[in-house]
Amino acid sequence: MAWDIGGLNCNLLGQCPCFVDEKSLYFYKINVQEDDMKRNRERIIVAALTGAIALSGLAGCGQLDGGKTVATVDKEEISMGVLSFMTRYQQAQTAQMYMSMLGSDPSSMWDQVEDEKKGTTYGDSLRDDALEQLEEMCLLKIHADEYEVTVTKEEQEKIQRAAKQFMEDNSEEVKSELVVSQKDVERFLELTTYYQKMQEPIKADADMNVTDEEAAQTTVTYTKVDPPDTEATTDEEKEDSGQEEKDAKTKAQEILDQVLATEDADMDAIAKSVDEDLSALSESFSTNEAEEEEDETDTSTGNLPDAVKEAVKGLQDGEVVSSLIQDGDSYYVVRLDSAFDQEATENQKDSIISERKQELYDDTVEEWRDKADISEDKKAIKKLKVKGNHKFTFKAEEAESTGAGDGASENAENSEASE
Repeated sequence: MAWDIGGLNCNLLGQCPCFVDEKSLYFYKINVQEDDMKRNRERIIVAALTGAIALSGLAGCGQLDGGKTVATVDKEEISMGVLSFMTRYQQAQTAQMYMSMLGSDPSSMWDQVEDEKKGTTYGDSLRDDALEQLEEMCLLKIHADEYEVTVTKEEQEKIQRAAKQFMEDNSEEVKSELVVSQKDVERFLELTTYYQKMQEPIKADADMNVTDEEAAQTTVTYTKVDPPDTEATTDEEKEDSGQEEKDAKTKAQEILDQVLATEDADMDAIAKSVDEDLSALSESFSTNEAEEEEDETDTSTGNLPDAVKEAVKGLQDGEVVSSLIQDGDSYYVVRLDSAFDQEATENQKDSIISERKQELYDDTVEEWRDKADISEDKKAIKKLKVKGNHKFTFKAEEAESTGAGDGASENAENSEASE
């Protein structure tokens, strides 16, 4: 059995869970990284979702009371209808993202255990994270006066029109499945409007002054030669493995010799001439010791070992390290492109400012959360299930008919142009 939810255009507009427009509802999916779900909700996955939702499989929640208050933040209430509304859209957007990027249905993921000690599933985490986001939005509304932020009369009218249109465009069966009322939709849109409008005022107090020294970046070009990824178990295999490592060193030395012998050498072309699977890469790294220490805890900041960074110290721009650099079983051929890369440094300044803004925002909200009186009806909340046999997905044929299949950014541009 399936139900269609119509009357929705879902695009990425700003950094808020939902942007209100009198013609449309806009949503984004916050990609929560598994290693730190509560602190990394600002990484955004764009999904251009338009038209209808299909609900299929078994009804996963039984009889839920959409009007029941499941959480309060001081005097701000969150109803089951609002929590269900947000949870189901994030569930549908996750399905859309997986199908678009990976070509697979993520439904079975919701039943997988995420935390064995707690016995919670990924579906439980999706619901709980949606609740945490709603609590955050309530905190933003509570403190909005401190930043002279309000939802205007015009915005309230847009909220009411959008919610009314949503209710008119969907069947009673669909609204019953979502346990959502017009009041719930209006409440959700009000909270997300506060979320959007509070971002910049809070972040505006961050320190925007970043010196060249703080952000300094060095850029190198390098070729890395690895031995084949094999495990030696017998004496013969160990002997072969040693030969393979020697071959890796030999290849690296051949590349280095040609690079040193050739003026303005094209390291990438030389590497490929030695082994078509090899290539040269360009990478920047921080020369600020404090920044480097932070980078060591973040594996996404780069792949260069310390030995490479040390080897280029004291070289002139364009100079090649005269010998191979060994790191474990790998060998590096390295050229210093720029000891102080101005463009990379400016980009790093922007990144530092962005990080400071986000850190200030997170710290501010966390401080408010610590001081707030937050209560949750955990028994009621657990009744909202996200299960693999209860699917919420956006219908592809509806998306195609409205041009959503042309890509998220194009969809957003077209939507804004039509306003």
